[in-house]
Amino acid sequence: MADLDVVAALIRKRAELADLIEHQQKEQKEIKRLTEVLAHIEATVTLFSPDFELRTGAKARPVRNRFFGPGECQRMVLDIFREAQGVALSSRQIGEALAARKALEPSTALIEQMQKNALNVVHRLQRTGTLVAAGRDGPGATWTVV
Repeated sequence: MADLDVVAALIRKRAELADLIEHQQKEQKEIKRLTEVLAHIEATVTLFSPDFELRTGAKARPVRNRFFGPGECQRMVLDIFREAQGVALSSRQIGEALAARKALEPSTALIEQMQKNALNVVHRLQRTGTLVAAGRDGPGATWTVV
């Protein structure tokens, strides 16, 4: 019986990795296509205005977070602090709580990403005066609600 569970888990993991590989290959093809389109546009601009500097004026496009909608992460972090009832929390604890709230499998990479999201929110809330540093928990800092 235990062998069947192991095999089923391995089959699920294999399917997950195969999907990830397929997704990455599609993204690489799309990047190549967009690069070719960009080269054509640059060549056309050069035809009409040879002196125009193409490398200026490009604006950085903000990267959307794939886990949270606008404002969702901040609301969740504030909820986590409310439920902690004054207990100081580290970014790792907040990251784990975020993963649990989103019902995501808590892998090391996912927890680290959630921890980065949590740190961004915590620093923003610290600037607004909503959170304050509460000390250290081992190597990391902790925060609490004012």
